[in-house]
Amino acid sequence: MSQLSLYLDDETMAALRDMAQAGGKSLSKCAAELIRNAAVSEWPPGFERLFGSIDDPTFQAPVRIVSKLDAEAGRMR
Repeated sequence: MSQLSLYLDDETMAALRDMAQAGGKSLSKCAAELIRNAAVSEWPPGFERLFGSIDDPTFQAPVRIVSKLDAEAGRMR
């Protein structure tokens, strides 16, 4: 297993300590978990449940851009 030394400001260290304590983990395990989670390029669990969850009459889908026109404008430059 590899080792890593980190230099953290007091506020960040306090936040890491709080997170580790709240999760019942060591500082090392908590930091490793945070790094692993930041490196993952997947949607978080339950993300799909957000679909359709906005109940706001002012929310509107954006106007669709015609990609053919967009591509032509890019070639004009």
